[in-house]
Amino acid sequence: MTGDPEGKQGHQARSPAARAGLGAPVDALSGGHRTDLHLAEGERYLPSARATPREARPLSEWESRPRILVTNDDGIESRGLLVLKQALESIGDVHVMAPDTNQSAVGHGMTFMRPLRVRERTLIDGLPGWSVDGSPTDAVSLAFLGYFGMSFDLVASGINYGSNLGDDVTYSGTVGAAMEAVLSGCPAFAISQQVEGEPDFALAGHMAKLVATNILENGLGAGELLNVNVPARSLATYTGVEVTRMGKRVYQDQLLERLDPRGTPYYWFGGPPPTGLAEPGTDFHAVLNGKVAITPIQLDLTARRLLKRLADWHWDLPLPGGPADER
Repeated sequence: MTGDPEGKQGHQARSPAARAGLGAPVDALSGGHRTDLHLAEGERYLPSARATPREARPLSEWESRPRILVTNDDGIESRGLLVLKQALESIGDVHVMAPDTNQSAVGHGMTFMRPLRVRERTLIDGLPGWSVDGSPTDAVSLAFLGYFGMSFDLVASGINYGSNLGDDVTYSGTVGAAMEAVLSGCPAFAISQQVEGEPDFALAGHMAKLVATNILENGLGAGELLNVNVPARSLATYTGVEVTRMGKRVYQDQLLERLDPRGTPYYWFGGPPPTGLAEPGTDFHAVLNGKVAITPIQLDLTARRLLKRLADWHWDLPLPGGPADER
């Protein structure tokens, strides 16, 4: 059977870098691979794109448009993803790489035990995007390990269908994707939309553009990213923007047991939606009061106060055969 798989919509394509033949622009890429390892016929390493992004400065001073990667955890067909893409197209050259199915709550998980497949897709606006049969972290890793043959100046993850407040960031694939970008040396933010009925992403789209502009012009420190949560309000009814700390989520999870047709039990995680402690200054309090919450978070999870306490604890193991520790 013959055909032209490269010309079919949604085909399993070689990467843009591979189709370009010469790979990526040299000034966009860094890193490499061992050349003494044997590769099978048809195998090759793509040049890595783990590069230092361009210096933060006013967009009017950029020599060329910023390169922006857009991803999410709701999947390539999510309306929030399209809104985010379109919101950022006025300030940069946007590339889309997202999971091909919903990957909510996968956190910062990465696929190692099987190969990944990427498909070129036609988005709702008629422009191309790429989907991967893996996690949001996989999507970002593909981009920074050379799939597109370029480095990026910013990664935007979202717009998530539902808030990612407080402790949610430890579960969120949306935030996990932004974390992976930071590990690759690229500034990033995650943006999520509170849902009450049918979501209106208009406010979130405008905030995404503002957040992206601020990051590109002012920069973020190493290991830092922004987590943005937008209330279920319109541009006319939201009450402002607040820079917040992480709040405390209150989960009400329950374990539901059911029986399959053969009588074997299986389980769903369920229960009422999570709530939160509405303490002033937290992301939960801000969204509850109709504000957009901008929360700076960092990859360094070191507990500083506990670090000092641990220094005073006893950490000497007793010598083998020595006297028992009587303390």
